[in-house]
Parts: sequence; structure tokens; C-alpha cells
Amino acid sequence: MPAHKTFTLAQANALLPKLKALLLEANKEITKNAETLADAYAVHDRCEEAMGKIKPVKVISNNNSANEHDHINKLRDCRLNFQSSIESLSQAKQNYLETLNYWLEEITQTGVILRDIKSGLLDFPAQSDDFEYYLCWQANEDHIQYWHMINDGFMGRRPLVVLSEYL
Repeated sequence: MPAHKTFTLAQANALLPKLKALLLEANKEITKNAETLADAYAVHDRCEEAMGKIKPVKVISNNNSANEHDHINKLRDCRLNFQSSIESLSQAKQNYLETLNYWLEEITQTGVILRDIKSGLLDFPAQSDDFEYYLCWQANEDHIQYWHMINDGFMGRRPLVVLSEYL
């Protein structure tokens, strides 16, 4: 196990209210940013589609017809909208990543290992003598009820009542 802080069951359970609050706020903010990002992708896709529909105009003379001027103006507007959509999309991506990184740091600085922010899946490193394991918790659980060996992961979760057989 990496050199993480280790928790007793009591310490881990005592930290749950703080972690629940952090996960709730994180998911609210991340969801908001994800929606903004999805909207930015949708606008960008529409602009990209519009760009594909506009045919380039070959200027033949200085005396362009009104139709050619309209076409050129539409092309300019479309390109400006497309450029704006690229900038909005880039900003939305940056905001999403910054928000995600902020919450990853906030949650993991408590000493837990964040496995899945959306479901609130966390591991608490624990140790008894030379036996290292993780206390395992999800945000929809009232308290820590499971543990697993270091390499087992979520699928290897076992009820706490059998932990004493391994200690």
C-alpha cells in the first residue's frame, strides 16, 4: 500500500459527514460544469455544421453582385460564430477540468483514496499489525460497513464482520 495516512474504523466513520458534504458540493458543481460543457459542444457542433453548408465564393470582379456580398457576409458571420464557439468550448473544458481538479484535491487531502467522485466511492487505508487493507464506503451508505484487500477493489468488498478472520 502506498504511504497514505491510515484510519481506524472510528476515525473513518467520524470523517463521513465532512466527506458527504464535500461529495455533495463537488457533484453539484461538476454537474453544472458538465452541463455548460455539453451546451458548448452543442453550439460548436451547430456552428461546425453551418460552416460545412457554406460554399466558398470565388471573387471574379470588383463589381460583385448583391448575392455574392450576402454570401460573403454569411460566410464571415459563420466563421466568427465558429471561432466564438471554439473559444467558448475551450473555456468550458478548462472550467470543467479546474473544478474537477479542485474537488479531487479537496477530497483526497483528507487522506482518503477517491475511486469514483460521482458515486462517492472512497477507500480509507487501514492497517492492523502487518495486514494492510481498505475500509470501503460509498456516499449512499450511512456508515462504513465493508472492507477489501488492497488488490481486490470494489468487487472484493466484504462485510466488516468477517474482517476479524483476517487480522
